[in-house]
Amino acid sequence: MINLKIISGTDRPNSNSLRVSEYVQEKYRQEGVATDIIDLQDFPIEQVAGGKYGEELPEIDDFVEQAVVADGLVVVCPEYNGGYPGILKLFIDYLPFPNSLDKKPIALIGEANGAFGAMRAVEQLQQVFGYRNAHIFPERVFISRVNENFDDEEGIRDEFQQQLLEAQINGFPGFVRSLQEDKSLVSDG
Repeated sequence: MINLKIISGTDRPNSNSLRVSEYVQEKYRQEGVATDIIDLQDFPIEQVAGGKYGEELPEIDDFVEQAVVADGLVVVCPEYNGGYPGILKLFIDYLPFPNSLDKKPIALIGEANGAFGAMRAVEQLQQVFGYRNAHIFPERVFISRVNENFDDEEGIRDEFQQQLLEAQINGFPGFVRSLQEDKSLVSDG
């Protein structure tokens, strides 16, 4: 069984990203896929104050290890000021380089109160994850006007956007499995 982690990409209390993450987690569980949420509200930010790159940081290592050991990541990202949140960048910066994201399957969901559903933030994340050699699942989802267009129980009110989300949820586990098979063929060969 594959193990997916859903990253709620902000540390904002009561965030829409966490609401969407919880909804997506339930949908994956209904499909029989094991998931946990990495809630960036819990990132031990006080441990990195002052930029402690290269130091021994056991709390940070334990926190980011959740993503490192996952078979795949689903990143739910809001758009703040035309980009993705600083806490998400900090989390990515503390992932071990280069191996933690190398060939890691990643699905992206953007959410925002604007009309484009965090498209800019998701595209920026694609660049960062591409630089880290991750495999981006091509079916991205953008939830626009999230406060009025998203329900915690029913999902996205816009039928077309909901179909896109369900297609991502249905397709991503197969994408992860196919990459795992490719990796095992390479290591066995």
